[in-house]
Amino acid sequence: MKNPFTHTPGRVGDANISTNIEESIYENFSYEIPSENVYKIIGIRGSGKTVMFGNILRHYREKKEGGWLVYDLSSTRSPIDTLISYLSLEPDVKKFLVSEKTSIGISVPVVNISTDLSPDIEYDKEVRLEQLMRILIELGKKILIGIDDIAKTDEMAQFCSVYAKLIRNMTADGRPWPVYLICSGVYQNFYELGEVPNLTFFKRAAELRTEPFAMPAMTIKYEDLLSMDEDTAIYYAKLSKGFAYAYQVIGSAYFQYSDKGDEYIIKHAKSELFSQCYEKIWKELPEGERKILRIVSSGKKKRKEILAEMDKPSSYQVHSNALKKIGLLADSSEAYGNAELTLPFFDEYVQKFC
Repeated sequence: MKNPFTHTPGRVGDANISTNIEESIYENFSYEIPSENVYKIIGIRGSGKTVMFGNILRHYREKKEGGWLVYDLSSTRSPIDTLISYLSLEPDVKKFLVSEKTSIGISVPVVNISTDLSPDIEYDKEVRLEQLMRILIELGKKILIGIDDIAKTDEMAQFCSVYAKLIRNMTADGRPWPVYLICSGVYQNFYELGEVPNLTFFKRAAELRTEPFAMPAMTIKYEDLLSMDEDTAIYYAKLSKGFAYAYQVIGSAYFQYSDKGDEYIIKHAKSELFSQCYEKIWKELPEGERKILRIVSSGKKKRKEILAEMDKPSSYQVHSNALKKIGLLADSSEAYGNAELTLPFFDEYVQKFC
């Protein structure tokens, strides 16, 4: 029997748990003129961002009506170059473009564009991208661009700047261009990119934060996929704290080692969490935030207790706010006035290895 749980980022299969975040995007994009063109899916590493991102892109790829075209771009390369290449491969675009091996002039009457392409001319990337998009949009297409694990790079900043111009364009009948952007990533990377000059629109774009999976949903999945009894399923669901990656590795460990007992299963799941997720999370944190996590790792702490142990108490507010936005520290309203860690077994990881 195939393991229904996986360690592969972005893959879930039968263990998938849908969220309300995806549904809110589908509803907005169903309107003739959506209220939002850009969504930023933000969450800690392992919280299910890539799965959600993949589900959304898959939904529109498989959508039969609406004329959706979906392009999944890499954040580590040039999004503009890649998008131009994808658009150039569209059959509707090929009808209007000539091979760059020739210098035959072409006319695009449907969009009132007359273009003479020549191999001797180096066209600006922004101009070419806008031209290709105009061809498809005037033919009734909607364009969805996806970028997973976004990061601040010169290429990404250039792309966002060009995108801001594209969504200001209007169709022949006076509607905004239907060009949409879905990004996923960690809080730090979104913050850094949003601070780039002239990218105010990106900083203000709609934020959708990943949330812990509901305990009943995980319990049912564990029961159905692993033949657990209800009490056992609830036990493991609670252990995961709703953290997507923990939900997967605990389920996978149980599938492989259920005959070895709870202690062995939990030990194996911890090993996966520590080495494949928590180590990377820790490396990306500045020392000020690490200090707070070391203090809180021994148990819930009130503000005054944390301040008493800090070398620079004045920095507490800045670092604690960042940890809450990242998703590592529970908000005070949720923690009843106490600071506590949100991820399963993260306190043990910090105490033993940090």
